[in-house]
Order: sequence, then structure tokens, then C-alpha cells
Amino acid sequence: MPREVKQPVKAACLACRASKTRCDGQHPCKPCMERSRGCHYQPSRRGGPRRRTKYDAVSQSPKVPHHQPHPVPPRSPSTATPAIDVPDANSVSAPGCPVPPQSIDSSLQSIIGLLSPFSGMQSTDVDTEFLWQPMDTTSSSETASASPILRVYTSEEDIANAYYLYIHPYLSLLPPPAVPIHEDHPIAFQPPPGETCTVESSSLPYWPRSSLSLALCAILALIPPDENPTPFSECSVWMRREYANLYAQAALNSADKEIDELTLVNGSRFSPEQKIIHPNVPVRLHPILALVALSIYEYCQRGNVSRMRTRANQAITTAMDLSIHNLESHASEAQRRAWWTSMFVVLLSSVLQETSPIINSSDPRISTPHPVFDARLGKPEPWPLLIGALETLLAISSILTECGIGGKTPSTSPHLREKIRHMDSHVLSLIGQCDLFGGEVRRESVEGLAAQTMGMVVRLEVHAARTKLHRYRAFMDIPLFLEKHCDLAAIEDKGILPASAYPKSPAEFEAIFPFTEMESSIISLKSSLVISRIFRALPYPSLCRPDGVLEPGYEAMGALPSNPTLSSRYPHGLPYFSCTSMQAGYTLYMLLHRVRAAIVSDRLSYCYPLLNYPDPATEIQDSERLLEELRHGADSLNTALKRNALFEGVRQMAREMDAAYNSTFTGRV
Repeated sequence: MPREVKQPVKAACLACRASKTRCDGQHPCKPCMERSRGCHYQPSRRGGPRRRTKYDAVSQSPKVPHHQPHPVPPRSPSTATPAIDVPDANSVSAPGCPVPPQSIDSSLQSIIGLLSPFSGMQSTDVDTEFLWQPMDTTSSSETASASPILRVYTSEEDIANAYYLYIHPYLSLLPPPAVPIHEDHPIAFQPPPGETCTVESSSLPYWPRSSLSLALCAILALIPPDENPTPFSECSVWMRREYANLYAQAALNSADKEIDELTLVNGSRFSPEQKIIHPNVPVRLHPILALVALSIYEYCQRGNVSRMRTRANQAITTAMDLSIHNLESHASEAQRRAWWTSMFVVLLSSVLQETSPIINSSDPRISTPHPVFDARLGKPEPWPLLIGALETLLAISSILTECGIGGKTPSTSPHLREKIRHMDSHVLSLIGQCDLFGGEVRRESVEGLAAQTMGMVVRLEVHAARTKLHRYRAFMDIPLFLEKHCDLAAIEDKGILPASAYPKSPAEFEAIFPFTEMESSIISLKSSLVISRIFRALPYPSLCRPDGVLEPGYEAMGALPSNPTLSSRYPHGLPYFSCTSMQAGYTLYMLLHRVRAAIVSDRLSYCYPLLNYPDPATEIQDSERLLEELRHGADSLNTALKRNALFEGVRQMAREMDAAYNSTFTGRV
């Protein structure tokens, strides 16, 4: 009988290529499954000429050199890291340009069309992966000789310490630290020679012990280590992405196993005496907290809202199966945070998808109290306000659907007009409560910093809610960005052509909405400027003194960082609130072009309400003041999004915002 001959597969995974192992082309392939290593395929670039952009040369990485063994010696503190840079607006193209709302006459419409962000730019079909990347300003020779380095930790204690520095202020999964927080001590890891293109857990110096540790490492691995001279090269970004995905997949598998074992008679496979991550966090809570962290990871890093929602729903379902939701006053702080962080990601994913959550905070089955940060701060606890802000955003989406936005049939309810007024008043009451979280960022304690930071996130969401309620009335859903982000319309979806008009507002909409176009424009302006100020004040990660007291590693965004070596490496925590910056940026750009058009057409009186009704003699200086304020706000939002582009899930938002900013202000003093 003739021997069966195995034909080679069309594409082998990277691990099999590097180890010269026969690959079966499956995902994962058999060799990778047997060796418990990551299985990843690189798309083929064969099959015709590639559509190039002016940045292809920058995006193409050299052949990956052999790496040094890990760990890597630390770099000198005096070596400054170059800031993140982005291409100019000419690298981004868009078809056509928007035209103004129907309330402005035709002469002003044509001027606004000329002043719009993408006017005069030709449409180009490009590979979006090479359209925009954060880039180093180091020379090509330095880039070629640099090796990708990964941030790793060698104990559960170091993972927990890093969690309190980088994650806790924005996502407080754990109770206050049980031991003093110290300076971060990661290891700069490089794959051993011969394993350059492989991603294997066996190569790492330490493998986390629980699903929660793995999930936290998935997020921490995305932060470039200080020793990497080219953290934004293609090789470095690829390495962080793949190892983060390795941690995330392992965390998900581990969480599933831990949940299954919780149903056994003997409980979890971890003994009660084992202290993993935190002594006051029972191991039965680990899979819940891991799923919460993975939910945020899916959105921030992978931009996958559907998968984010799946992880969130699994976390809340597991928490209810373990009766974490109805503990009343007997709930420990760890149990409170496990439940309410699960509720938070469920509501956030529902807001992002504009769908109903599987459970609301008003559900009568819920009796577990909210977490408590520090009563000595003299400020309200941010948790109930954060949950309330997200549920308000969901309620506003429902109201706008009733108004006929999104292609829906407008409601004929006679109470809709009053419902809109009531919702606006409700948001105003939330704004009054959230304003107590303003002021200078204080870093006296880990919990105090977390409480104030989450309070600032609450303010972002509340002002985004008011902007969402009024934005359509103010700008009639004029598309500004190429692609759809959050709930903003996209130029590509609208198919805007020079001769086409804006999506017209039905007469029923204007009849039922109790605010005029100018009133809604002013409201959107105020809230958007607040959002830009909050982004300037959001704290960066902190360093710690040996006594555990937090010491600023960064000042507010508007100030120079105290450690320039780290100035371009850290985002604002976890950018799950990036939609607020996109919505605020949309408002600022639309108003900026409206004012510019009014100045050019000598019809500035149309914008008098935005200028607080100036004298005709002072209208120019008042309009210049407003334009400067709009530009300053747009710059803050653009800077924040570029820094947060370390997370690839929000990188396209950063591209769009940067393109709008450069095309609006290029060539202007």
C-alpha cells in the first residue's frame, strides 16, 4: 500500500517557522498545542502590488535580529525617551466635506464647506494598519539594532504592586493594599535566541498563578518597559500585543476552570491559606475579577465591544451564581468591588453598543452596598454616581431613538417633549454632584487617588451624557470622521458628496425637542470644554517612595513630567472612556468651523449667542477668544488620545482626531 504523502500547508504559523517544525495549518496547530505555546499566523503579502502610503517605509520593520537573553540591564535615567509623534493630516484622506445645517443660508453653507476639516482632500484607498502609527524619532540605525522588550513580573506580590500603580486608579478591582506600595520593579524580558518570533509561556521567567494574575498581566504587558529604546517600533508593538493576548487567553481558560471548580464539594483548587494577589480577596472572587479585567482589555486593546460584552455578562452571571449580589451589609469590601465592577462593565458595554443591559442597578435582587474608598476625603463616593451616569447614557439613547434618530420612526407620544426636559434636568443634577470631584489631584494615598480619579471619570461620562442629549439637535448628525466611532456618524456611511445635503431633521423632531439649535449648541460647547479640561487634569501613573506614600511620576498633562524618561510611555490608565473625548472633539470642531465661516462671510451676528452676545465693536475679539478656547480644548483631547493610542483598541480614534486637528490648524498661527 503506498505511503500517504502529506502536502505542505499554504501557510505555517510563526512558531513553526522559527523552530522549523511541520505545521498543519490549523488554528491552533498541533505542534503549538502539544508545546502549550501561542499559535499565530502572519497574513501573506503575496498576490499583487500592495497599495502604498507615504508611511509604508516607516511602518515596514527590518528583519528581527537575534535577541539578548533576559533580563536586560536598566537604561540610564538620563536617557530621555522621544515623545509619541504622528504624521500630518495629509496622510489621511476623506471624500468630500460636510455641509451645514438647514438653519444657515446657502452663502454660509458654501463657506463652511470650504472650512470643514477634510475639505480639498482626495479619497485614497490605503491599508489602515499603515495609515498611522505612534513612531519614535530615533534614527533608522538605532531602530534596526534595537530588540523588542516586554514588561514582566516575577511574583504575585510584584503583579499586585504594579496593579495599584497602573490600574487601580481607573479600575478599582481590589480593596486597599494590604502592604505598603513600593516603586515598580518589572523585569525587561527579551525572548531567548532562536525564539524571536515565538510566543510561549515557557520562555517567560514567571507564569502567574491564577486567572486574576493572568488578566492583570495582559494589561500590564501593554505598557512599554523603560529599557526599550524604541517602544513604538513594529516589532515592539507586535511583541507586546502577542504576549498580552497570550496572557488574556490563559486568563480566560483559567477563569473557566476556576468557575467549574467552584461548584465542586471541596471548592477551589487553591487552599484558603494561599495568599494570591491580596490576602483579603478570596480566590473564589478571582474569576469574576479576571473577567472584569478581560472585558476592559477587549475594549481598550482589541476594540472588540461584542467580546467585551460577553466577558462582562459572564462576570455578572458568575457573581450572581455565587450570590455576591445580595449580601447586604455583611458584604466585605472585596465582595462589594467584585459585584459593582461587574455591574460597571456590563453597563459600559451596553452604552457602547446602545443595547439594554442584562441587569440594572435598580433590580430588587441587588442588596450588596457600593464600595467605599475613604470617608475622610469629605466627598461623595464615586461608585453610585458612576453607575448612575452610565444608566443615564442608556436612558438618553432610548429617548433619542424615540425622537427618530438612527432611522427609527419618531414617537407620537405627547410626553416626549417633557421627558427630554426632565432628562436634561436630571443630568444637570448629576453634574452638580460630580463637580465636587474637581480640583487639584491629590496623591496622599492609593485609595484617595483612586477615588478622585474615578470621580473625574464620572464627570467625563456625565458631561458626555449631556452632550449626547443635545448634539444631534445642535449639529444634525453631520459626519466629521471617516469611520464610525462611538455613536458618531461616519463620512463613509453617509456617502457625503458635494451636491448632497445633510441628513435633514424631520419636522416632528424639531417640534418635539424643547431646545433650539443654538441652545443645544451652547450646552454642548460648555460640556465639551469641561471634558477637555478634565483630560488635562487626569493623573498619569505614579511612582512610590519606600514608605508607601505615592510620589508623582507625572504632573497634570499641561505640566512637564517630572521624569522625562517615562513621558511618552504611559497612557491615562485604561482608556475605556475614550468615547467622551471623541464626542467632545466633535462638538469643538463643528463649532470652530461654524465660527470661522461666520467670520469669513461677515455674518458673525449668527454666532452672537456663542459669544455671550457681544457688542458689534467687540465681536471680532470675542470670536478670537472663543476660537482660541476651542483650539486649546481640541489640543488637549488630541494629546490625550495620542497617548492612549498605546492601547490599539483606541488607536483608530487617535488617528481620526489627529487628522481632524492637523487639517483644521495646519498652516495657522
